[in-house]
Amino acid sequence: MRRSVRCRVDTPTRGQSRQGREAPTPDPLNERVQVGQVAALLAVRSKRLSLRRLADEVGVSKSAVDGLVQAYNKVREMPQPHANWQKLKDWYLREKYGEAGGLSEPVDMAILALEMLADLPEAEHRAAVRKLAAAVAEIYDGSRVPRPAWLVRLAEAAAGDPPTAG
Repeated sequence: MRRSVRCRVDTPTRGQSRQGREAPTPDPLNERVQVGQVAALLAVRSKRLSLRRLADEVGVSKSAVDGLVQAYNKVREMPQPHANWQKLKDWYLREKYGEAGGLSEPVDMAILALEMLADLPEAEHRAAVRKLAAAVAEIYDGSRVPRPAWLVRLAEAAAGDPPTAG
């Protein structure tokens, strides 16, 4: 005999369907968001490779890779890999570029843009990315080609105020 269990389902009415449902889009220029994206790719790759082999591929310690994978899997807090950040970004861009989809996410392009502007003072990065995104948008517009989604999102993020820590 089957026993049915009744549960309450909160289904929005017509006027409520979009109210308060959209989560804020993460700022692709935020380093913590970027670290999360790198951790996500490491977690995917760790299913095919041992942590030691993956760490050798990236050029960091096994514990650094393990910490990021565990954080991605919500086993621990997301670390800030200051000493390894450049190696992790280099590996991430290399891996993402080699994939079929390539660099197409706003976070991918934010990491790449910040790499291009790395010699500028950090305080000027957001304004410089804003100018870079505007220049790329002008190229697309001049060619009458629709702007890619990553460009729209990157421009929006660069136009906003940087989030405050707290």
